[in-house]
Amino acid sequence: MTFSPKTSPVSFFVERNLRQMETRYDYSFDYVRYMWHTSRSAFRRFSFGFMWFAKGRDALPADAAAIAGIVSTMHADCGPCTQISVNIALEAGVDPKILEHAVSGNLDALPANLALIYRFASAIVAGDYQAGEMREEVIRIYGEKGLIDLASAIASGQVYPMMKRTMGFGETCLKVRVGGQDVDAHRAIAA
Repeated sequence: MTFSPKTSPVSFFVERNLRQMETRYDYSFDYVRYMWHTSRSAFRRFSFGFMWFAKGRDALPADAAAIAGIVSTMHADCGPCTQISVNIALEAGVDPKILEHAVSGNLDALPANLALIYRFASAIVAGDYQAGEMREEVIRIYGEKGLIDLASAIASGQVYPMMKRTMGFGETCLKVRVGGQDVDAHRAIAA
């Protein structure tokens, strides 16, 4: 896909911010750049509405939100989206070993509360409407605000890969780099 860059001052700042984020997260924001050059209103809705929603958490700890997002993103099969999820989680201070276990699907190595988040997120993205017992356990551990944060993390994990794939920027999940080593990405399947 081709698009011609705009030379306005606003375009200059958007391009600069995208380049800074690409450097910071080692991730291509070409799909966002494409939105900017093709539909400014879509770019504004995405940047100032959805991304704000996707980052928000009131009660869910960073590690639980990261696992939910990673499971959801891997289910949507986007390697670069999974990678940026890991990079953002590392930046937020999530233990690399926790992320490694989540990416590889090693639930036995996760603490019980995070294994629950992994199983629950897997069930949700697989369309398992019988996940009520897990939901109640999530509420017991994290509260109802935590459940809403979890819903946001799971839903957001699906949006980025779907947008990228729709616009022709999607790539498949193969390996994800966590703490300096490659980890085979495990596509989540509801148990």
